[in-house]
Amino acid sequence: MNSNIDSDEDISDSEEYIVEKILDRRSYKGQVQYLVKWLHYSDEDNTWEMVADLNCLNLIKSFESKCSLKRGQDLNTLYEKKAKRLKIDPCLVLDNPFNHGFLPEEIIKAFKSNGNILISIKFTDLDQPQIVPSGIAYQEIPQMVLKFYEKLCNFEEYLNNYIS
Repeated sequence: MNSNIDSDEDISDSEEYIVEKILDRRSYKGQVQYLVKWLHYSDEDNTWEMVADLNCLNLIKSFESKCSLKRGQDLNTLYEKKAKRLKIDPCLVLDNPFNHGFLPEEIIKAFKSNGNILISIKFTDLDQPQIVPSGIAYQEIPQMVLKFYEKLCNFEEYLNNYIS
């Protein structure tokens, strides 16, 4: 009879729970946790789980991507309201999108304003290009800035004129 009890315990210990969906994210005692909806379980059985305890990287990436998109839409709305209040083009509202976790797609142009070099950058999940001071761009995306300036420079003409 004891062997039956042992085998029942073994079955429950080896039961694998499958993540159906990631519902939310929080920081708990300095660690990231996700609210998990388990496959074949009701919402009452949802639990907060540490990232290290989950084996569902694609679901986590998908959840984070949706959150980023929502943050981007919220930020777009905020920029448009600021621009409307200031009566300027929304792309001129200065903020640092790097602080909000947005990824740059491309540098559109660079220009000088009041003695400062500003760079217009298109970011993923943002409708409008953002104006970023060159110092921040150099710090955050140095390779992209260098490649942008290399395209603008005509090295072939320089080489022909100065190197014989």
